[in-house]
Amino acid sequence: MLYFGHAAEFGGKKLFAAISEDGVNFSPERIDLTTDRSYDHEIMSLPNGGEVAFIYEDTKGTDRYKMLMSEFQPDTFTVKDTLYTSKDLLHWELQKNVSWGDGTEPLVSVYYNKHKSNYTVIQRPFWGCRTVGCKTTTDWKSFTGYRHVLGVDSEDEPLTELYGMYAFEYDGMYIGMAHMYNDLHSEYNAKYLNGRIDCELAYSYDGEYWRRSLKEPFLSGGSECPMVWLCGMTRRENDLLFYGSASELMHGPAFSEPGHGRLFVYRLRKDGFIAFESEDAFTPSRIITREKVWNGGELHLNVNAENVTVGVYETYESIDVPGNSLGVAKPLEGYQAEDCIPFSGDSTDHIPQYRNGKTLSQLVGKTLVLEINYQNGRLYSVSGDYIDVYNTEGVRYRKFGILPETV
Repeated sequence: MLYFGHAAEFGGKKLFAAISEDGVNFSPERIDLTTDRSYDHEIMSLPNGGEVAFIYEDTKGTDRYKMLMSEFQPDTFTVKDTLYTSKDLLHWELQKNVSWGDGTEPLVSVYYNKHKSNYTVIQRPFWGCRTVGCKTTTDWKSFTGYRHVLGVDSEDEPLTELYGMYAFEYDGMYIGMAHMYNDLHSEYNAKYLNGRIDCELAYSYDGEYWRRSLKEPFLSGGSECPMVWLCGMTRRENDLLFYGSASELMHGPAFSEPGHGRLFVYRLRKDGFIAFESEDAFTPSRIITREKVWNGGELHLNVNAENVTVGVYETYESIDVPGNSLGVAKPLEGYQAEDCIPFSGDSTDHIPQYRNGKTLSQLVGKTLVLEINYQNGRLYSVSGDYIDVYNTEGVRYRKFGILPETV
């Protein structure tokens, strides 16, 4: 892990290295570099006024690591956005005449957009402007113009501002942690003193157009650390680890009074961004999906609940709607909830089993509707090799074998 900080004895800011065997517990990592350094785990001193905006691991480019730097120019109230590259995380080289922003500051994040075949840099438009947009590049030399992607709206609390967003690709989607600057007092001038930052959930299907989710705190430091600043994520088999810093102080003092920051690790279960939760422990929950063209394989559930069963229905056309052809779900013999062996427990990859030995892999090419039943728990995700279709798309597929274009 690379991290930076500043203290009075530094005379500026420095970049440090730490190491961990489990991704949770870190210790300073002694590194052997020939450059003059004040600490064994120091990598480099940052440029005057510089802060690391983001470090990106590029598995496609020639230089594996890109470090986006924001260098504040207080005399002109501007920011110089520079790019450093490295092959080993230890030796960094400034890329001359390359600027990834127009004077923006952290928060910043980068992901490779598989749908557009470009690198997307999530950023502010310039210093002090609290909204979220992006620039894109294919070669890390030239960048497109800034495009706004996300902001606050009338449903937010008064004076709320969107401070920035950490975003990443996730199984064909894109997930964002929108940093919401809120809990402010009314002022006639700039919003700077006081206020906290929590993270809300945002998402995109193509990495270009973004939406916010429930508009409630998803990740927070609580009253102990009201300023959260998320900057990294790693995936493990059954969970995700998010890395960031948090301050014991409110906005304003958090930046001007060093020594109150902490590095945090937050754990999230696999696919645990959102869930359907039972209303109470005794009332059965039932979720009916849209039609799915089944390509093969089995159904996978991320669930923590009791008495989990799945009923499977096949869709056909009805003939009683003039001018339209509506799909009607009919139960498949041997695939109903009573045929499914109930599961109770916590699993990130539960595969429903049927008493008669039937499997969903035997239903290749059919359009299916799934009935998921459970009690006293949460359903986090449903996955498998299928294509979701609307009614008319399902009819067109059954009649002509035509599938919709998917993102």
